[in-house]
Amino acid sequence: DLIVLTVYATGAPDLTLIDLPGVTRVPLKGSDQVEDIEKITRDMTLHYIKDPRTIILCVVPANQDMSVSDALQLARQVDPNGVRSIGVITKIDIMDQGTDAVKMLRGE
Repeated sequence: DLIVLTVYATGAPDLTLIDLPGVTRVPLKGSDQVEDIEKITRDMTLHYIKDPRTIILCVVPANQDMSVSDALQLARQVDPNGVRSIGVITKIDIMDQGTDAVKMLRGE
């Protein structure tokens, strides 16, 4: 599906939005995915996010352990100081019962 983002502003910089897939680990049988799909998706992501002009938007669902996030790991690899990375936590409404969203948002 196509994502269209239109910004109207005088003096606004030209921006390109690229929605990258997540890192696929296991190819789906009966699909066109090749055996090295993980390397392909990881390399494709790195191709775009290693550009120092790129702003990296790391989207992580709240019901996933952030310590195993491919998006955060790749962002940290190319932007170790987090200067061009922005974290977004989605699906807070389906977090496990008793999970503290405030701690997650603070990175604790």
